Amino acid sequence: MEIDPRIRAKEFMALLSVGKTKFYKMIKRGEIDEPIRLSEKDVFWYASYVKDKVEEHKNSAIVAA
Repeated sequence: MEIDPRIRAKEFMALLSVGKTKFYKMIKRGEIDEPIRLSEKDVFWYASYVKDKVEEHKNSAIVAA
């Protein structure tokens, strides 16, 4: 069994190459799922989800260019 690592917001933003404002707008618009919350400050996304979103984001950037 393989464990899916957790990705925090700061790392997710870096992988997407977007700033904090754009990142949270993407969440608000539903482009990125809300994070999993263990507590008020302990939030994350699973690496498999992040990988899919990063690939999707790169592909949409290529199409837009």
